[in-house]
Amino acid sequence: MTQEADQSEFKVMLKKWLKSHKLDYRWVAEQCGVSEITVRNWMSQKNIPPLKLQLLEKVMVQMPTLTAPAGSAAVEVPGVSVNATLSLTVQLAPELYTRLAERAAAQGMTMETLVAQAIASLVAESKDSTATAELRSRKVILPTNR
Repeated sequence: MTQEADQSEFKVMLKKWLKSHKLDYRWVAEQCGVSEITVRNWMSQKNIPPLKLQLLEKVMVQMPTLTAPAGSAAVEVPGVSVNATLSLTVQLAPELYTRLAERAAAQGMTMETLVAQAIASLVAESKDSTATAELRSRKVILPTNR
């Protein structure tokens, strides 16, 4: 997948995220230290510079989408907050994050691998085993200082 295609998908998610938080391009410009016109150019035709893209991804992880899709039922799990739209955001309480990181390390894997395997297992349970082959690798941003 090209960088432009990746950014196109990200831009759609960013627009939805901004709308859910009642924020606009002016807010993005303030966060990134650029003009609103620059943000409008990024969103319409130019690529978002890598450092600005990382900043926006981190902000979106810290403040997940506020509106849930219609018909979705919220499940409360103490210490865990999940938002799933076209992407998946999981926020963990510091104690839970530490326990999972220790479990991943004990199994000789990264936190990202542990989470990816858990998701692949869920997909395999809900569909035939060929569904896991269709999973695409995606960047996972996990907070390190909690």
